Amino acid sequence: MVCPCCGHQRAVGSETCAACGARRVGEPLVAPEVVLPSLGAAFAALGFALAVILAFAVAWLLGNDMKVARTLLVWALGEQTEFTRSLLQADPNLRYYRVFSYDAYQVITSFWFGLIPLSMIGVWLARRARRLVRRDPAGFGGRRLVRVSSGLSACLFVAFSAGALSYIPTAIEHGRAKHIAETQAKMWQLDYALRKYFRENGTYSLDLSDLQSISAEPLPLVDYWGNKIGYTAASLVASKDSAQGFSNYQLVSPGPDGIPGTADDIIMRDGLIITAPTQTDLPTSLLAPEKPGK
Repeated sequence: MVCPCCGHQRAVGSETCAACGARRVGEPLVAPEVVLPSLGAAFAALGFALAVILAFAVAWLLGNDMKVARTLLVWALGEQTEFTRSLLQADPNLRYYRVFSYDAYQVITSFWFGLIPLSMIGVWLARRARRLVRRDPAGFGGRRLVRVSSGLSACLFVAFSAGALSYIPTAIEHGRAKHIAETQAKMWQLDYALRKYFRENGTYSLDLSDLQSISAEPLPLVDYWGNKIGYTAASLVASKDSAQGFSNYQLVSPGPDGIPGTADDIIMRDGLIITAPTQTDLPTSLLAPEKPGK
């Protein structure tokens, strides 16, 4: 029999419960004729999938200055109401805004690192609920809820993963542009020191190490990829102290491949960037096909 106090099993003829010490005061409880199956696992899987959808919808509707929410209001209410006219007056482009192909995609690419794991948890919860239903149909129910939650979580996982994978080339390009910008910023710092040296001495230095004497902070001598920035002074002229000097200079970063003289070099001449890298952020040795016989 079941102890009505703590729920543990106890002998039918026992006067006290061994688990909690409760004394029997009446006849033992009879087993119920109908046992309802538990729906907790099925509702947990469905609720989690709906929570992920709700979180995505909130970020989509309220992000980016609520443009999506305002655009949907214009679509739903039309352009004849005073409220929608005020919205269009503030932003006439609302009716042309790409709320699905742009904003939804932006939310996925911005929060994929959280959305994909959440959708995977939803898939796991749905599979767990399905296993419980198959193993013990009398104890666990909600087969249809499990199917719905499994489909929702799977669709979310596929959509979020596809969005993240499609963004990889763009992310690589953004990273490449960032690395180039960091290298150019180092060149601008060297350019500032070179111009200061020229104002004080009437000529550019022969070596970048000479600039440390006029700079309070260490100067960057390597680019983002750890390659040494090449320096050349040119145009021999007479300086203010009648000694020979240089009136032009050139800074060269070998770029991602680390090899000078290739297409991805970054060159600054007299304070101007004169080349823009056209290759990827990978070494050219990895991109060039291997020649036959090697």
